[in-house]
Amino acid sequence: MTRTSTSSWKTTIHLSNLLLLLGIAVLLYHLPFGPARGREQFDEGGPEFIRGDGNNDDRVDISDAIYCLNYVFARGDKPSCLAAADTDDNGEIELTDAIALLGYLFQGSSQPPPPFPVAGPDPTPDLGCREPSLPPLPEVGSLGGPDRVLTEAEALSWRRGRELFDRPTMLSEGLGPIFNGDSCRGCHLDPVLGGAGGLDLNVVRFAYVDGMGTVSQLEGGPAASRLSILSVPRDEMHIDANVVETRQPPTCLGLGLVDRIPDAVLLQNADPDDDDQDGISGRARMVNGRVGRFGHKSGVPTLHDFAADASFNELGLTVDPVHSLFAGGSDTDAVADPELSDQEFLDLAFFLAHLAPPPRVLPPDPVSLDRINQGEVLFGNIGCDSCHLPVLDGADGPVRVYSDFLLHAVANPGRHNVNEPGVDPEEFRTAPFLGLRDTAPYLHDGSAETLDQAILLGHYGEAETARNAYAALSLLEKSQIQAFLLSL
Repeated sequence: MTRTSTSSWKTTIHLSNLLLLLGIAVLLYHLPFGPARGREQFDEGGPEFIRGDGNNDDRVDISDAIYCLNYVFARGDKPSCLAAADTDDNGEIELTDAIALLGYLFQGSSQPPPPFPVAGPDPTPDLGCREPSLPPLPEVGSLGGPDRVLTEAEALSWRRGRELFDRPTMLSEGLGPIFNGDSCRGCHLDPVLGGAGGLDLNVVRFAYVDGMGTVSQLEGGPAASRLSILSVPRDEMHIDANVVETRQPPTCLGLGLVDRIPDAVLLQNADPDDDDQDGISGRARMVNGRVGRFGHKSGVPTLHDFAADASFNELGLTVDPVHSLFAGGSDTDAVADPELSDQEFLDLAFFLAHLAPPPRVLPPDPVSLDRINQGEVLFGNIGCDSCHLPVLDGADGPVRVYSDFLLHAVANPGRHNVNEPGVDPEEFRTAPFLGLRDTAPYLHDGSAETLDQAILLGHYGEAETARNAYAALSLLEKSQIQAFLLSL
């Protein structure tokens, strides 16, 4: 075969391939897949990439064109780097990107705009690459801001973690198969991102109580899911369940300070046998060799465990178990595990670890301030600070939390509660007062609309002496205690 005929043969093959792919594109275009994907613009670009490498395999070939067509017309996976898939660099992902790439590969058309053929930064940062635009860094110590000055690298991790906390999770990213919400924000948003949740966000716990009053867990318990993905049934309550209670989403603000309180500090306040005979026998719940401190029954020992547990049980997102024994390493959906990358999990955990505690709010006028101060004195005088310890010694200095993070038998004896392994139904962790003014309704199930109700309806057993002392106060004295609590 002559050189001329060889060249003609290659051209014929190239034209045939191009026409075949364009035919596929036209077919896809006319199939009923809905409208093409619109422009997705971000304020800042991401890391380096190769223009045209839509499937992010570090090569530019025909598979990238097919990936782009599948995304635009067949609702395929979203490119991890939108800017890379934008072959003609016009700020949109559309059919022309596949045509431009096919023309370059098979027709000798001009090569894609920079960065090409090697990876580099985006000279036209109109589309995001692997990271959407990140939220700005709030002022240190502000409500919903970081708890200290962060280095440049820490600030980036904190902002990435905040974006992940706020971002709705897609089915293609691993949401479900059973879940309670599509984002961390879905339960923790009051008064700011990372705060508490209302009654409408409560989750359900269930158990069984026999004729002798013994409460035990049932198969599939103790939690029931609120939602599930299509074709997967929800995780419903067991048919024999006759004890049902809801759980109020707590605030995440200031949890890093709690996480950094040494175990020894919490253990020194424990008195499980009531050796001092004061009627209070708080005990530490040991979990995997650590003191539990998170959750209404102190079932979670560290913030990494808290993040891993919530990711799996609230969103259905799997995490590499190397990060936590509470991580769900696999599930039954079609998304590859782990569904949260190592970096995403570490960013989320860092954000939670450095969310500032809510700042205390004190009025400027002396009359109101005196009322709060009087309430604080009364709070101690009637014994509330026996369990709600005002200050604990943390790794970063004194931590004002109003809790000992120990288990106390304080539940209403007139109702049944769900138990947990090694924890009696009537035992609950002393709730910390982090941002108390913004966490109504109160108690673990949100059953108290006011602080007065929380004190009178939620404090029995070990807390009954303090409860009775509060009930005996005058209306003025009660209002002073409430004013103090609402300043926290």
